[in-house]
Formats: sequence, C-alpha cells, structure tokens
Amino acid sequence: MRRIKKIFIRELSDNELSYLDELGKYDNILSTTMLISQNQGGIDTTGRGVRASKVFTRQTLTGMSLRNILPYPSKYKHQAEESWDIGSIALLSRNIMEGYVSLYYYGIENVTEEDAELRFFLLQYHRNREWYQIRQKSGKNDSDLDEFTNVLEEQKKRIRDHPYISSLTKIQKDKVLQGYEIYKTKADLEKENKICLGLKLDYQLLSNLAHPLPLSIERMDNKKGRGIGNEIDINYCILALNIAQKYLAASTLGFTDFFYDQLGKKFKNALDEIRPFIS
Repeated sequence: MRRIKKIFIRELSDNELSYLDELGKYDNILSTTMLISQNQGGIDTTGRGVRASKVFTRQTLTGMSLRNILPYPSKYKHQAEESWDIGSIALLSRNIMEGYVSLYYYGIENVTEEDAELRFFLLQYHRNREWYQIRQKSGKNDSDLDEFTNVLEEQKKRIRDHPYISSLTKIQKDKVLQGYEIYKTKADLEKENKICLGLKLDYQLLSNLAHPLPLSIERMDNKKGRGIGNEIDINYCILALNIAQKYLAASTLGFTDFFYDQLGKKFKNALDEIRPFIS
C-alpha cells in the first residue's frame, strides 16, 4: 500500500502577512513602472528630458532587480526556504531612493535655463573626472590622459565662472567648486520637495543595513542578520520595501507628469492607482 505524502502547511506570522501585503503593493507599482518604461520611446524632448528618460529606465531595472531578490513566504514552504537578505534589499531600496533624487535634480525639477546649464556642466565634469581617475589609476599607458587633463581644467573653469553660482548658498557653492555631482544637500531636498521628507533618516538607516559595518554586523546573533525569516528582519524588510514603494512610485509619477501629454494622459488610470504612495 502506497503512503500518501503529507502536505506541509504552516501558519504565517502576522509580520509575514503584513510583508506579503506590502509586496503586493510594490508589485502593482512596479507593473505600472514597467508599463510606462515600455512606452516611453520616441518622445521628442530636451536634454533634461533625455536624461530623465535614461534615469527612469535605470529606475525600472533597479525596481525589477529588487523584486527578484525579495522573499515570498508561503504556508506551503518552510521558513528556511526563503532568504531574507536585508542587506541587499536595503541597498537596492537605497538605489531607488537615490535614483529618484537624480531623476528630480537632472530631469523633472522646474529650473531656470542658467541653473539647468550649471547642473549639466557639473554632470559632465564629474563624469569626465571619474573616468580620468579610473584610467589614471589603472596603470596603463594612456596617451590621451594629457589631453583629458586639459579638458578637465577647461570644464572646471567654465563651472567656476558660471553666473548662476552667485544664486547659491555657501554650502552649495562649495559643493560646486569641489566638483560634486549634485550641489543640493539632502536638507535642501527635504525642504523643497515634500516627497523627500525623511530622506536623511531613511538614507542613513538603509546605508547602515547595507554596509558591512557597523550596524549590520553588530545586530547579528543566531537569528538576526543571517537571512532567516525572524520577526525583526521581516520588519526591516517591510521598512525597506515601504521606502522603495514611495520612491519608485514618485519616479513613475514624476516622469509621467513631466511628459503628461505623451504619457500621463494616456495612462492616467494606472497612474492614479499608485498616486497614494507619494502622499
């Protein structure tokens, strides 16, 4: 007589059920993000619009990568079958937050032409300086480096002499003159953009969870921080997922509001469903 294999069933904890509820919300936001990303091609726009489109594409990919590593607990699976990798989840959630800031700063924020030009010059300089340093430190004989140095000096002077610098605060001026990619501080963004309220705190929390040291290992014990579905790590995953929800929704809505005639109007119903996540 054949034995009938008993089906494994377990009770999900309240935290697991709460997490699954938040995961469903994230899936809805990501689906809308992917829908917009697939329909953004061919829009005639300015340089800032092109950069916004590129950042938005990057946001879509990061959102998909986060979804690929998010656990999916089930009453038909042992708890140990899911990996609650809070460090990686926090890192990708932080990338989505940073992506929104880049999208806003380089693409969709309503700024003057002078301000937009300075931001573009800074972006160019920062990019070229990074490539220069990478090539220089690689130790390879690169005949273009001398010419690269001259280009960087010209770009630095163009930034230093830019008329819009006089409109900035001292902290912002210092960031410009030091060649920072973004001259606005997190405090500036929190003050100017209601979506960014809590940006500093959320960034610090996600960074401490993502970094190898110190919080991420100091909070480890026989259960916490080891990928096991304990209640504390599930709570951290919910928190990281909430932050990702907010900034991915803000990216999608900000991008489509910027291109309202081409995208916002066409996909209004789907976009209205995710709008509550930024309120």
